[in-house]
Amino acid sequence: MQSVCFQFKGLRSLLIFIGIGLCAFLSGCTSLPSFAGGTAPRSSVSREHALSLAQITAATVGGQVFTVAPTGSMKPTLDESSVVTVEKVAFTQLRAGDIVIYRNAEGIPIIHRLYEQHGAAWLVLGDNNGSVDREAVTSRNLVGRVCAIFYTSSGAMPEGTAALAQR
Repeated sequence: MQSVCFQFKGLRSLLIFIGIGLCAFLSGCTSLPSFAGGTAPRSSVSREHALSLAQITAATVGGQVFTVAPTGSMKPTLDESSVVTVEKVAFTQLRAGDIVIYRNAEGIPIIHRLYEQHGAAWLVLGDNNGSVDREAVTSRNLVGRVCAIFYTSSGAMPEGTAALAQR
């Protein structure tokens, strides 16, 4: 009986994952960002729908949902219309190019891309920034790695947890 329950949970997770993919596809989600043009991709998905999809994804991977603050440092990949799901990941699994969220010295979540590793720290850089951040990402301040990006049709920022893409 326990093995049947375990299989059902596995099947349920698979069905949720397939459902997320179908919802995203049928809702007009864009796939990969276009780096020509300077603006983040848009889709026909509403902010509320994107947040719901992100929550389902977060529940599936044991992660968190963040919206992106309107700073412009991650354009054209992300802007204030973007919603991301962040998964917990071991520091040793990080790779250059990953988009991560870390907490700065004030405890504010920052979303930037891993640039270069130096020992036990990663230098990070916003896609629209000319220089690396003053603070490095370490195992102590890492929140997680972005595993899903949901682009929306709206630029309005909802109430909730926002990660700054700092300039």
